[in-house]
Amino acid sequence: MKPLTTNKIARKNLAGNRGRTIALKVIVSIMAFALFGGLLLTQSLENGMSGLEARMGAEITVVPLDGEDAYVSHHLGGMPVNIYLDGNIVEQIAATQGVEQVTSQLYLAAYPDADCCVTLLQIVGFDQVSDFIVQPWINEIWGQEICTGQIIVGSRVANHPYLEFFEHNFRVVARLKATGTGLDTTVFMNMEEARQLAFAAQESGYVYYDVDMSTVVSIVMVGIAPGYDIDNVIANIQSSVPSVGVVARGGILSNVSDSLSLFTGIIRVITIVFGIVAVLVLGALFALISNGRKKEFAVLRVIGATRKKLGNIVLAEAARISMSGGVFGVILAAAVILPFGRVMGEQLGMPMLLPSLSNLLLLLVFSLIISIAIAPLSATYSAFKISRAETYATMREGE
Repeated sequence: MKPLTTNKIARKNLAGNRGRTIALKVIVSIMAFALFGGLLLTQSLENGMSGLEARMGAEITVVPLDGEDAYVSHHLGGMPVNIYLDGNIVEQIAATQGVEQVTSQLYLAAYPDADCCVTLLQIVGFDQVSDFIVQPWINEIWGQEICTGQIIVGSRVANHPYLEFFEHNFRVVARLKATGTGLDTTVFMNMEEARQLAFAAQESGYVYYDVDMSTVVSIVMVGIAPGYDIDNVIANIQSSVPSVGVVARGGILSNVSDSLSLFTGIIRVITIVFGIVAVLVLGALFALISNGRKKEFAVLRVIGATRKKLGNIVLAEAARISMSGGVFGVILAAAVILPFGRVMGEQLGMPMLLPSLSNLLLLLVFSLIISIAIAPLSATYSAFKISRAETYATMREGE
């Protein structure tokens, strides 16, 4: 006969009371799901905010009238847009008091003409001569001009060496790092080729705007001269160029930061509440369960089990419950959030960038440690109480 070790007794006790064991595991799983899911969401949103701050662009962006929401949605959620301005306003904006630099971009939302890609992408043509926003990002990975037939794509664009738009074929020469913003679904090319694509899209009826694609732009990005206040420069632009919308970089960042602080605060509160409730509920359940097993433990004392062994049996059962429940909860949270994190970000209207593999593993290990410790911690009092019970008095109870 093999000896009845603490782990063996704990395993058989759990197997013999499946309903009770499943109920306890469910509680631990819910707590582990809330903990890992909350940490993962919080980290992803903070990463997205960092990416937005690093890649937001100019201090002021001039967009078509009533086009502010579309522009912001593109940057935050990656929603491609077609918006157009009269190209003549670029010179007017450049001549405005307080403006030091201006550069324009041309937008075109389109699907690639290839079976490999089904995502609607934002094509962005930019002026490589006047640009002071995009080129620094591209220099980090490419370091030269984008020539004819070349494009640089965001991290979420299909990993394909060539992409074709409106029967124009392009070679992917570089890929931007993930940012959690609309840049991840953006294709950058030089302004001349972007205009050719816009002509082709207009002729095919894909773009129905009645505009001259040889002169229009989608946005104008503005750099402020030293010593000028941004609010005054915005007022000057709106005065000299009427009927346009203006988006301030600081305003977007401030709004997103406020929303992020509120949302992450709610997540942290929910996680803490789940943890406290889990400890209290598990503690109460272990106390009730242990109280109903007094005679079982008394019998073990009669056949030679020490007081310490009784306590260890309770803790071993709790550890096994925590281990399986915690692992299941963490896996379930990963299965829900990792594949759909970006969709959640789009629904929330906030940029979301999942943590790197190393950070993800750290969050996972931390969540597992806390989850695995939760049931033994809750069962500590019950284990102590059982180990102190008098065998004779327990056996005589109910007589």
